[in-house]
Amino acid sequence: MMMTVRVVLQETARFFAKRGLEAARLEAELLMAHLLGVERLRLYTDPERPLAGTELDRYKELIRRRLSGEPLAYITGKKAFLKWEFNVTPDVLVPRPETEILVEKTLAMLETAAGGRILELGTGSGIITIALAHYLPAYQFEAVDISPAALGVAAGNAACHQLSERIAFYEGDLYEALPAGRENAYTAIVSNPPYIPSGVLPTLAREVRMEPRQALDGGPDGLEIIRRIISRAPEFLAPGGFLALEHGHDQKPMVERLARIAGFTSIQSYDDYSGFPRVTICQLK
Repeated sequence: MMMTVRVVLQETARFFAKRGLEAARLEAELLMAHLLGVERLRLYTDPERPLAGTELDRYKELIRRRLSGEPLAYITGKKAFLKWEFNVTPDVLVPRPETEILVEKTLAMLETAAGGRILELGTGSGIITIALAHYLPAYQFEAVDISPAALGVAAGNAACHQLSERIAFYEGDLYEALPAGRENAYTAIVSNPPYIPSGVLPTLAREVRMEPRQALDGGPDGLEIIRRIISRAPEFLAPGGFLALEHGHDQKPMVERLARIAGFTSIQSYDDYSGFPRVTICQLK
């Protein structure tokens, strides 16, 4: 039998399904599109394309990497988020659908605002800031990360999306990375910080454990970084400004308590696609 794109995809999808991959066909297709350097749609318009022996060998290596637990996004170097594609490396977290809710709820809070400055803490690959910048042309953005490698990925994504002029990137530890004079400067602060308790990390799926620990580890109770973000946010928010946070599914009560202690007067939480509290927005008077 000639090894065509169609045949190889069918066999790979069955193999992936037997190995427990939920989106077996999709993953097989994304790996094939990456191998051939084409859009995924091309696999359907040219399904009888024969694969050379060297191509089959390279595809088998991609399969081996995926089954070893390496995240698909690290293999292909790409990940879709909302309606855009972003570059992803092992220096940053793989974008997840839950974070789309953080972006959507932030946008809803800014529907009637005329412009200003928005800060993201822990930008990683830059997807949150870049997505917001696409939707909010009247705003300027600043994005912070403690990892220089992550900032390199984020800056590269901003350039790919032609948004470099509207996003300033700063390396450092949360608010300490900001230039002087940023007190009461931001209409909004957004963050998807590390929020997994340290003791839980070894129990995570193998592919999640391959992501940067620094971007996952929220300390003993998972709230170490969240506490620091919430406690100082009022110093940097303009009057009426708000903080939008992604957090663990069981962390809503503590996040709300920390927000009240910090002086936030309006606190609203939102569920993820599985029905768990995942995003909290805290607003000042």
